[in-house]
Amino acid sequence: MGEPGPSGSPALSGRARLEIVTTLHHLIETLSAQPDISPTANTSPPRDLPQLLDATEAARLLSLSRAKVFDLAHSGEIPSIRIGRAMRIPRDHLLRWIDQRANEASYPNGVRLPNWARVDRSMEL
Repeated sequence: MGEPGPSGSPALSGRARLEIVTTLHHLIETLSAQPDISPTANTSPPRDLPQLLDATEAARLLSLSRAKVFDLAHSGEIPSIRIGRAMRIPRDHLLRWIDQRANEASYPNGVRLPNWARVDRSMEL
């Protein structure tokens, strides 16, 4: 009689949901309290990535369009060099540039929302 019902029973399901939600909240709070770790800080660049990247390779690394990479390089926003008519982006300089930008991000009142709590508002009018 005192045995729990089948796994799909409403009483057990509600209790299980409460335990899951409580565990998730605890996990989120624990992870939010951890210091931010830059994804490129402890990893070395892929071995197949050349020392000098063309715009397509840099665009893939930055998740941007090739045209945007050219714009950023032309304006001096990202490090680049010219070799004849070709524009190349030094891989290590670009990775450092990414790390610096990630560390420079300013957050109001020193509080940063975790990634899971951010909302994409780019499609709002």
